[in-house]
Amino acid sequence: MDGYQFEEQCAIILKRKHFSKIEVTKSSGDQGVDIIAYKHRKKYGIQCKYYTYPVGNKAVQEAYAGANFYDCDKVIVMTNTTFTRAAIELAEKLDVELWPDCPVTPFYSLLFKIMGLLNLLLFLYAILTLFSAKYDFIHLPVSLDTISLVALLTASALGIFGWKYLLCNLITAGAFLFLAFHVVLSPVSLATDYTYTQLLSLIPAVVYMLHVGWLKLKKMKK
Repeated sequence: MDGYQFEEQCAIILKRKHFSKIEVTKSSGDQGVDIIAYKHRKKYGIQCKYYTYPVGNKAVQEAYAGANFYDCDKVIVMTNTTFTRAAIELAEKLDVELWPDCPVTPFYSLLFKIMGLLNLLLFLYAILTLFSAKYDFIHLPVSLDTISLVALLTASALGIFGWKYLLCNLITAGAFLFLAFHVVLSPVSLATDYTYTQLLSLIPAVVYMLHVGWLKLKKMKK
């Protein structure tokens, strides 16, 4: 991927964030703004930086100046990496939004959405489990003990909000792995009711372990 392809990817991300009238500016003479977009009746000037190292305060200055040139109400700098401390301090002073760790491939974005949906469903299942103890009309196919319920709530909550953070992914992977062994393997050894569909609980554990490795590798490259 190059800088121009990353701009197109940023436009896709903005669309998924419910921005409208998204327009990628010309590569030459863009005045520091790569994308113009609208949301909540406000005009946004967005600069996209595809780097292999943290983005400095120069990008913040360029985006701020370019947004003023285009009469924008808000300014955003998007990057696939992170920002330096100087860039963060300047952005706070100038009221510029910083979007680090933007996914560089559609597949990554799709995987994030799939896992987010899965975690939301699991979180709701855990909530229903809590209510099932109080209301007899709620019948669930898989019952959870207290430890499994806590693990499921932890895994699903961190899975929803902590996708970008290595520690959150590590805890989520561990919680799902515990559930996989506790809910799937234990019934087998105890010769209790068991279905192969329960093996699906291993999938999020594997996905989050792989994501931990990917985040670690990404951090080492910076």
